[in-house]
This record gives sequence, C-alpha cells and structure tokens, in this order.
Amino acid sequence: MRLSLPIRTDKIRLRDREQFLTRLAVLMKEGYLLPVALNLLLPMHTSKLEVALVGITAILKEGGNAAEILKFLGFKEHVLFPVEIAESHGRLAESIDSIGNSFARTERVQKKLKNILIYPVSLLIFTSILFLFFRTSYVPNLTEMMNSMQSGEETSGVPAYLLSLPDFFIAIFASVALSVFVFGQLLKQQAVERQITWLLSIPIIRRFMKLYWSHLLARELGTLLHSGISMQESLDLLQRQNYHKTIQFMARMSHEELMMGQSFSRSLEHVAFVSKDMPAFVQHGEMTGYLGKELILYSEVLMEQIEQQTQQLLRIIQPSFFIIIAICIIGAYLAILMPMYNLVHTI
Repeated sequence: MRLSLPIRTDKIRLRDREQFLTRLAVLMKEGYLLPVALNLLLPMHTSKLEVALVGITAILKEGGNAAEILKFLGFKEHVLFPVEIAESHGRLAESIDSIGNSFARTERVQKKLKNILIYPVSLLIFTSILFLFFRTSYVPNLTEMMNSMQSGEETSGVPAYLLSLPDFFIAIFASVALSVFVFGQLLKQQAVERQITWLLSIPIIRRFMKLYWSHLLARELGTLLHSGISMQESLDLLQRQNYHKTIQFMARMSHEELMMGQSFSRSLEHVAFVSKDMPAFVQHGEMTGYLGKELILYSEVLMEQIEQQTQQLLRIIQPSFFIIIAICIIGAYLAILMPMYNLVHTI
C-alpha cells in the first residue's frame, strides 16, 4: 500500500546510515519490534528526533510499513525495494542486515573513488590556474623579448595553445559531467522499456547494468522462493512493488511467459538485459529443486563480479588523470623550449 507521507519542512538526515541499518537488524533479530527499535536508535543518528518520531508515528497510524518509514528517514529506492519485498516473506531483520552490508560495500567504493580522485583532480585544477598565470604574465614578456631579437619571417612566439591543455581537459570533463546530468534527467522521464534500451546502448554501462539487475532479481526472487512462496506468487509480488521499475518489468515479462506454460529459465532466455549465464543457472536450480537457495548464491556471485569490475575501473581512473597532467606539463616545456631552440639557431 502506498501512502502519502507526512508533510515535513525539515528533511530527516541520519548519521552513519550503515551503522543504523546494522543496529536495526541486530535489535530486530533480538526480538524488538520495528517501532521500538527505531525509538532506541534514532537519538544516536539524528538531531531532529522529535520530527522523526512524529513522522514515524503518523505513518504507523495510517497503516504504513517499514519501507514507508525508511523512505521518510531519507533512504533511497535501492534500500526500499528489498525492504518492501522482505515484508512479504517475513525475513525483515535478515534483509535489513543484508542491506546494511551492501550499504557498507557501496560506501567503501565511494570513499575509495573519492580518495583516488581528490589528489589528481586538485592537481589538475592547480595546474590549470598556474598555466593561466603563466600565459597572462610570463608568456607576453617572453614573446616580446623574442620578437625584439628576431626579425622578418623568422619571428616566432611562444605556442600558447600548448599552455591551454589543462583548460582543454577541464572543459572535456565539464562537458562529460553536464552530458551525464542531462542524460540522467531525460532517462527519468522515459518509460521503463526505453530506460533499459538507453542504458544498454552505452558500452561501459551495459555489463554493469546487466549484472546489477540480475543480482537484484536473483536476490529478491531467491529469498521469496526460499521462504516457501510459489514462483507465480513471488513474481506477482515483484510486479506489485513500485520501488524498482526494471525489476517490476522483468517480473511481469517472466510471469506472462509462466502463465503460457514456459519455465522461468526459458522465460529468461527472452530477456536481453540479464546476465548471459543466468538462464542456465536457473535451469540447474529448477532441476535440483533448490532454486531459491541457488538464486541467493547466484546473487552473491554477481555482487562479487560487480565489485571486481568496479575495482578494475577504479585502478584505471587515477593513472589516467596522472597521464593527463603529464601531458600538460610536457606541453608547458615544449611551449617554452621550442621558441628558445629556434632563437638559438638564429643567433
């Protein structure tokens, strides 16, 4: 059930969200009800305790669920989606614990990316400022001196375009960032089928998205099946959730083929945006009768693959920035040494 959340002027911001989810899972495993666990944890994670408690109370009075409460506390769809599904199979505490671990992985990757980028990006910006000062103060004087020492057609100044290399690279990065922002805004306005088509048309993103979507589908469907819920009912639950449109679309496609007598593994063969080995893996689970457990295992394997590919990508980013900075410095040397070399030959 979708609720209209309490109107609030202050946005609830939780501190240490990873710790919040982990502690919430521990308390619920110990037998605490969700409202009681939240009352215990919120004083440690927000300075707007009264606003948070009033909002949570209003949600509970309207019959709201855990997903609605976490949405009120500022969590995004990648957290709300598995929480809503978890309330269907009754393993909310285990799901929140798993979400907390995934949250920790994401935080580690983001922190590592920040640490990798902060030094080379700062160095590139500093280099650009230094070269700007060099072009406006030093180059005109050097060019004037060389013009006074040379004459006629032999006159050649400092090739200032080489000193504009940092500006060129920064302009490229700014253009890419703007393009990504515009693409993201346009993507949100499209139907889910077109969103999938657009994302799969980008070579770098295509494999990540296939792995990520397959991971989500395998994790949530596997958990539902492992809890004793039938395949048709599980797919129906995934269709009715509203937090992840792509999984909703995938579940609808598979459910339609299931109603036509096809197996789940066969239906996945017609889905172009799942990992290529997923149909074979699902078929093995159907044959052994342990599809739920094997899907959960498969989702963990996919998450490991996502982490490995992310680490490989991060290892490329920092050296690329240093190569760009090296090109800028070499350009600066050439900008000064080439005219000097020409001047020596004219003396």
